[in-house]
Amino acid sequence: MQQFDFSKINPEFYPIVIIGAGVAGLCSSLHLTKKNIPHIIIEKGEIANTWENERWDNFFLVNPNWAIKIPEFGFGSKLFPSKNPDGFLNKSEIINLLKNFASHIGSKIFTHENVISVSRKKNNLYEIETNKRKIHSNVVIIASGAFGEPHIPKFSSKSQNKILQIHSSQYKNSKVLPEGATLVVGSGQSGSQITEDLIESGRKVWLSVSKCGRRLRNYRGHDSSWWNNEMGLFDKTVKDVPFNERWKCSSHTSGSKGGHDINLIDLREKGLNLCGSVSNYSSERIFFDNNLYENLKFSDNSALQWSKNVDNYIKKNNLKLPDQNISHDPRIIKEKLISPKYISFNSSKISTIIWATGFRFNFDWIKLNITQKNGHPIQERGITNFKGLYFMGLQWMYSSKSAQFIGVNEDAEYVVSDINQKFNF
Repeated sequence: MQQFDFSKINPEFYPIVIIGAGVAGLCSSLHLTKKNIPHIIIEKGEIANTWENERWDNFFLVNPNWAIKIPEFGFGSKLFPSKNPDGFLNKSEIINLLKNFASHIGSKIFTHENVISVSRKKNNLYEIETNKRKIHSNVVIIASGAFGEPHIPKFSSKSQNKILQIHSSQYKNSKVLPEGATLVVGSGQSGSQITEDLIESGRKVWLSVSKCGRRLRNYRGHDSSWWNNEMGLFDKTVKDVPFNERWKCSSHTSGSKGGHDINLIDLREKGLNLCGSVSNYSSERIFFDNNLYENLKFSDNSALQWSKNVDNYIKKNNLKLPDQNISHDPRIIKEKLISPKYISFNSSKISTIIWATGFRFNFDWIKLNITQKNGHPIQERGITNFKGLYFMGLQWMYSSKSAQFIGVNEDAEYVVSDINQKFNF
């Protein structure tokens, strides 16, 4: 691809600065490069930094290979690491794919440069202050991550010093944890998969079960991601889904071992200890709500309701597919699923707590009025109220797939088109 000669530009000025060298930043860079629009990328770590440092060693994507639609590097391209449309990429394959994608684009990427603040000057230029320098720019694209900063409840600070506490984004494998039992708090995608990883490594594990759905891996001849795509769930936009409905706990499933279901009752039969959601914390104990049965029932009901939606879609569209019956899990019995009121750290020998409690947006480093009271950026498909300031790759930025490999490129093309219309580069 044709490259812009940055040697002719003042080193303190670049027309466009992209913050973040993940898939959102790289897709934005690709479309800018295609239009020969000069830009740079600033990355706080390495290319694909989040995948490198915030995923565990045995991580796999939960959407199959066919759903990776990176332009010129998605499934079916020459450099894609698999020819199996129904396979799932692991952590190292994702990292290598993104690094190869970055090399292909050829944009200037400044790695290990952390952005401290973004502000707007009187001449309408943006000033980006990093740990190394100050840069002025006409346009800034914030592609710093889909989910924000790791969130851990405040009462976790009451714990004894001897207990290791980490966020799920910091977990790598069971071998680096101290000896003893592990408590995982939260049973969404990350929490349930990490729990399975720990159980299979031979660890004694407690799981604090939250109100999360369970996602079937396959149903009536197709993968659940195929059905979600077929039924238009990936294409639902912010206009279709109320705000509070967008942030529900992610239904758990897995892409490891070729893709399989995760059922917490199955893991319980392999030795997993289940308890309700965390309610409080002291230096000696952790307390739980009495909602274990209700949360497991919710998980089971969500799988059944999803399968009914598929059945209705098949019937409506006269599809000829194999029958499959899904019924309530008979092991979910209220009298047999009673959460302990608390766990004593000493008696349980818990040495590690993994908080799989999600993320929170924090854009305090952008010195502009760009967020709502809840911290979410004020934007419409990446376009803000400030000319030249954009977001990319946020969860539910525009659609349910905005932060996923299947949809991020569509938003990048839209944002770059808007930049091209408003600026004369």
